[in-house]
Amino acid sequence: MSRVMPAIVNLLFNTVSTNTTIAFSLVLPLVSVLSLLVGVGGHLLVWLVLMKNPQRRSKPSSVLLLNLSLADLGALLTLPCVLLSASSQDWQLGGAICVLLGFMTSLTAGVDIFSLAALSVLRYRIVAPPTRPPVRPTQVAGTVAVIWLVSVTMALPKVTYIQFDSGCKWSVGRDQWLGFLVPAFLVYYVAPLLCIGLNCGLIISHLHRCRLSLAANRRNKKATALLIGSTLAFAVSWLPYYALEFVNVLSPYVDSVSSPLVDPYGAQPNRSLSLALPVASPTTGVSLLWELASLMAILLVCLAPCWNPPLYFLLSRPALHQLRALLPSPKRWGPARITPATAPHIPPPPLSSFSHTHTLPHTLTQ
Repeated sequence: MSRVMPAIVNLLFNTVSTNTTIAFSLVLPLVSVLSLLVGVGGHLLVWLVLMKNPQRRSKPSSVLLLNLSLADLGALLTLPCVLLSASSQDWQLGGAICVLLGFMTSLTAGVDIFSLAALSVLRYRIVAPPTRPPVRPTQVAGTVAVIWLVSVTMALPKVTYIQFDSGCKWSVGRDQWLGFLVPAFLVYYVAPLLCIGLNCGLIISHLHRCRLSLAANRRNKKATALLIGSTLAFAVSWLPYYALEFVNVLSPYVDSVSSPLVDPYGAQPNRSLSLALPVASPTTGVSLLWELASLMAILLVCLAPCWNPPLYFLLSRPALHQLRALLPSPKRWGPARITPATAPHIPPPPLSSFSHTHTLPHTLTQ
């Protein structure tokens, strides 16, 4: 049985019924604009801080942070397409952008989480075993190349599912979609999170056992907190998405409630779906709950690329100090202060002349 799905955020746009009670075309564009402005601005500041300091940008951790930021910027640049399609409820950007957008959503998510996993391995190598040799630049470059190669390989099957006629949709069977969804969930979500959790646990246990200097201990704790915070932001942002994907594929009841017979993007009614499944009213409580869940999942995915810059500047005091030094000071733009005029300084007379004039009357009175 073939199903028609939108290629922007996979199933989620199709799961919101046409008679939705949520201002879907209003809330999503507003959040997309907010995420685009805040996210792009934050990541540009991260690049400014790291690239202005030659010592920081040459560190392996900085290279992986820049790679992570690049993936987030790529995800943010897809938001104008999502904003336009959500506002007009129609795809107006052509087939090439449709295919590119479906490819970029998977590519950027893969580079994001794989960079975090590589950062966890790097942090453990830096903190735990002091006898190991330092990481060489060639190893970092090879790690970045592998991250992009695996992400591109995992994102390519999406391109084969996209069919563009008048809208940006998918045409794929349930078993075929599960054949893509299950490996993507394991490779993009479960395996990297297990790797990060294992390395963070080893780092924390090592910091508790070893006695380091106060400055080194504080630095390691903040670097580990940055890694944990970024990982939690990714996990929370993408877990509702994957949960709704599996529920929508595996549950025929939710599919009948959430997926209308008339596609909101203008597709023809799905005859096989209407014969196989009972039709539920889109105004039922389950439908409203599904709409709310779908909307929240999409909003979390749109906001996912925005969390790393605030975490970086909050948990890295040197980066925050360097950012303040690079940004113009508010004192430069304030009104000029008028200093009161001071009287000219008159030097005191020499001691010899003072003593002479002081003793002269005394001599005359004797």
